[in-house]
Amino acid sequence: MTIRRALALTLLLALPGCASMGASSPEAEAPRPARQAVAATDSTATAYYRFTVAQMYARAGRMPEAIAELRGAIESDPKTAALWTQLAQWLARSNQSSEAITAAQRAVDLEPSNTAAHLTLAELYRRARRLPEAEAELEKVIQISPQSPDAYLALAQQHFELKNYDKARAVLLRLIAERPGHAQAYYILGRIAIEAENWDEALDRLKRAVELDPDQDGAWQALGYVYETLKKPDEAIATYKAAILANPDNAAFVERLGDLLVRMGRFKEAQAEIEQLADAAPRDPRVWLKLGAIQYEQKAWDAAAASFRRALLLEPGNVRARYFLATTLMEAGKDDEAKVELERILAADPRSVDARVQLGFLLSRAKRYDEAVTVLRQAVNLEPKRPELFLYLATALFRGNQYDRAADTLNEGLQLDEKNKDLYFQLGVVREKQQRYDDAVAAFRKVITLDPKHAEAYNYIGYMFAERGQNLPEAVELIQKALEIEPENGYFIDSLGWAYYQQGKYAEALRELQRAADRAKDDPEIFDHLGDAYVKNGRVEDAIAAWERALLVDKENRLGDGFKKKLQEAREKQLRAKGESPKPKIETK
Repeated sequence: MTIRRALALTLLLALPGCASMGASSPEAEAPRPARQAVAATDSTATAYYRFTVAQMYARAGRMPEAIAELRGAIESDPKTAALWTQLAQWLARSNQSSEAITAAQRAVDLEPSNTAAHLTLAELYRRARRLPEAEAELEKVIQISPQSPDAYLALAQQHFELKNYDKARAVLLRLIAERPGHAQAYYILGRIAIEAENWDEALDRLKRAVELDPDQDGAWQALGYVYETLKKPDEAIATYKAAILANPDNAAFVERLGDLLVRMGRFKEAQAEIEQLADAAPRDPRVWLKLGAIQYEQKAWDAAAASFRRALLLEPGNVRARYFLATTLMEAGKDDEAKVELERILAADPRSVDARVQLGFLLSRAKRYDEAVTVLRQAVNLEPKRPELFLYLATALFRGNQYDRAADTLNEGLQLDEKNKDLYFQLGVVREKQQRYDDAVAAFRKVITLDPKHAEAYNYIGYMFAERGQNLPEAVELIQKALEIEPENGYFIDSLGWAYYQQGKYAEALRELQRAADRAKDDPEIFDHLGDAYVKNGRVEDAIAAWERALLVDKENRLGDGFKKKLQEAREKQLRAKGESPKPKIETK
């Protein structure tokens, strides 16, 4: 075998862009040259021997020795272009770019028709950003071998990366003229059409690509993307399912299909797809994370927690999986377990702001407001430029009845983002608690200016006016605007009913408050309002029934002792009207 033939397979595997330009096999055994056993009778035999030794060194990852041996082979046979091409590739792997280019140029000079040499030189020029020279070399390859696709594809890719889409398209059309069934050419044409937002052409090109070669994974993904962009989810789903049938080992298609089904709210189907993926790849923590996320969306807390625990079993250091587990446990009401997971995150990553925020929420929910404030203040200190962190801290302060500090914190946040509607809304809530009603109204009106569809802000102003018996026509108008946005919101309907009540429109009030009670069955204030409306409409027994319902659902004594006194007096009055003795008073402590 001549050295040219021995190099043929090597160079085919080491063309520009192939893994062999940047990869080696460190596991390979290092060579043990034994020149004395070789009868190097002429320069060609010596070159062949040294090339073989060089290859052994290269497979062992010992590139300096490999290059030295290859230079020795070239000394023995300096006119073989394939040796110079191999040297260029190995020098490139060793980050000796200038010498690599010189070697590749020598190869081209020795054998101008050697396509491997031209392709190698083109790739080296591309890496050096000498793009016109790279283009020239690729055009030479096309002239030498017009049926070979490598140069066309490399040239089209170069134009594509430079966003010279017309040039890239022209090159690919030349390739298709020579090779009409070349699937990758159609795939890249499809990508060019996507960049130009020429969706019809993109669909045609990509469909042709997968028709010619069902193993074109990129074309399948791009085709699904086009359908998703065109808001044709059914076609996208069909595409991903076809891709899975064609390439069942490619988990990316299952993930894309699952993600699309989740976005469409088709959680059961998404779960079925990801469960199949979990069966196929049970040791991939990403699969269990995705499955847990889908179960979380369906509020299947126990199943979601189990999936996140499985991910952690496979990858104990996965902070993201532990965070999702903690959030799931919080949703499931398992606060103690959630706290343990959050503390584990903070032990591993003391700068995790998200974990601190969740821990702050958990402590606040447990009414441990001082601890919540401490944790959330630490979060603010870690990332003082995030306005939402000031909102979280202010909310904890508010719940701990520290209204002045809450307002100050919200104003700090507004200095960072003066258009943050959430900060303004919470500031309005705080000002209302401080009985600074004008300031509260101003804050809520600012929210409406920033977001004219903010139903809560309209309702809050309207209810404040109604509760205080002020600006009642405007109160009704504002609450009606809130209801235009959320027509079935029971709390907004209660506000409207209470505004009518304050206007003396008792029939309208009763109608609305009955509607509110049907929609918010566990709110004591709504039933309190309903009882008052019943009284004004002469229906005392119904009033007492509504108030008793209010008392039943008032687990936190929000209505206070005054309400209990009102209910007791109504009961006694009713009994006297029936000629019966009053029952013992309701305990108010």
